[in-house]
This record gives sequence, C-alpha cells and structure tokens, in this order.
Amino acid sequence: MAVDHAAKLQSLIKRLGTSEDADTPSYPRFQCKPDESMTDPVCDELIWAYLVWEAGEKRAGALAAKLCETFVDLNEFRVCLTSELTSFFGQTYPRAAERSDRMRATLNDIYNREHEVNLKSLTSMNKREAKSYLDSLEGIPSYVVNRTFLLGLGGHAFPLDERLLKFLTAENVITDDETVDSGSSWLERQIRSGDAAPAFIAIEKWAANKRTGSARQATKKKSKKVTKKSSSKSKSG
Repeated sequence: MAVDHAAKLQSLIKRLGTSEDADTPSYPRFQCKPDESMTDPVCDELIWAYLVWEAGEKRAGALAAKLCETFVDLNEFRVCLTSELTSFFGQTYPRAAERSDRMRATLNDIYNREHEVNLKSLTSMNKREAKSYLDSLEGIPSYVVNRTFLLGLGGHAFPLDERLLKFLTAENVITDDETVDSGSSWLERQIRSGDAAPAFIAIEKWAANKRTGSARQATKKKSKKVTKKSSSKSKSG
C-alpha cells in the first residue's frame, strides 16, 4: 500500500502542535554593544540560520554566544581569514571549513552590494525581489536563504537541510529519493503560507529533541560496552 506522505506530514505537524515562538525572533542579536539604531533583524536571522544549518539550534546557541563575545560586530567577523573562522567554529562543529568559506563569501558579497554588513534594504523590496536577492548571494545554502526569507522577511518558504531531511525521511514524511531542494519545494507546497513559520519552528524543536535523545542513547550504549569490557577484564584477572 502506497504511503500518503502528505497525510504523514499533517499528522506530524498536528502531533507537534503550534509553536508559541512563531512570532518571536529566532536569532540572537549579533552586536557586542546593542544599539537599536544598528539593529538589523534580517541580517541577524541570516547569521543565525548559518549557525543552525546542518548543526541544529542547540549547538548554534552556544556558538552564537561565543561569536558575540569574540567579535565586535559582523564586519570584524567578515574580514577574518577562512582559517581563522574554521578555528573559531572548532573541529567538532559540522562542516566547519565549508561553513567558514560560505559565510565569509556571503558577508563579503553583502558588503560589496550594501557597503556595510546590513540587509535592511530587503525590507523595502517586494517578496519576489527579496527572495531573488537572497538566492543570488555568493555561497549561501538554500536552508539559509529559506530560513531568512521565512522568519526574517515573512515570506513563504520551508527551510530544509540534510539534518532535517534525515529526520523527516525516517518519519516517512518525505520519500527516500527526495533531495534537500526537492524536499523543501514539496514541503512549501504542502503547507500554507501562514502556517509555514510555526510548523517549521515546531519541526526544528522536534529535530533538536530527537538528536539529543539519539546522543543520549549512543552514550548509554558506549557506557555499557565499557562496563562489559571492564567486567570481563576483572573476571579474567
């Protein structure tokens, strides 16, 4: 019997419920000395999306705090060498080198267009123009484009990366042969514009909890193996 993936998606969304955080910013503010006149929610959302991409919000949260402590502003972050940014992310952060290359390319492209690291100009564009602008930025992953467009500009999109794709495929929400891009387009068609943001935020939280649960199970299994080995050595001794 064929699986009704659309029904599976709606069932998952219903099970997760509506996120209460849908109307609040999902990003930290990336200014060491916050100044309301310097606030740029769109650019902040883009940076936050870059940190979350293929890593998840829990890991991104710790790194966001480190970013705010390490750099005066996004311009200082932009002018760092790729090797310096890779070192900043650390060896265990997913795709550290690739993330560094992409972020640096994107921020430099923004600077070359706007003469500062600022995306306030997108708020005066219509949605189609703003989406095209984001899509055209050098190095930017589709997840970062779609998340910035959805949560930073109120557009209609559904962010998806390999991390989320894996969880949704395991739930039979998305078919095994879907890619990040095709899966994202399918989800966007299945979820109405007004429902996309709360549904996405709820799925992000669900994925973060599943990841934490998987990590705990892996730790327990590893601990049991170590205990068994120690027990065997004690008996043989």
